[in-house]
Amino acid sequence: MRQAGILAAAGIVALEHMVDRLGEDLARAKKLADGLRQVAGLKLEPEVPVTNMVFLSLRPQVHSTTDELIEKLKMQGVLIGATGERQYRLVTHYWIDDAGVEKTIDAFRIVLR
Repeated sequence: MRQAGILAAAGIVALEHMVDRLGEDLARAKKLADGLRQVAGLKLEPEVPVTNMVFLSLRPQVHSTTDELIEKLKMQGVLIGATGERQYRLVTHYWIDDAGVEKTIDAFRIVLR
């Protein structure tokens, strides 16, 4: 496997530089979840994130398909991943700062009004 060095390098960077900042990602995930909990039409699962991932779904009163919501948010500059029909996953990481969290919450408010 010629790519083993590339994979190993990513692991070394993660262990040497990213472990200390995992708390930041978790704090931002909680802030994101708290903000999204205030947006009508969203249901968060579970209530409090235990990792840097926030899982949510659309409530029945929201008339949007999975792909429609993804596209509308993309037009607002927010990328999310679908985990099922009308179910989504948002992930905080070192590229996501506090402004990105606020931007995401605002984008959901705009798209779901």
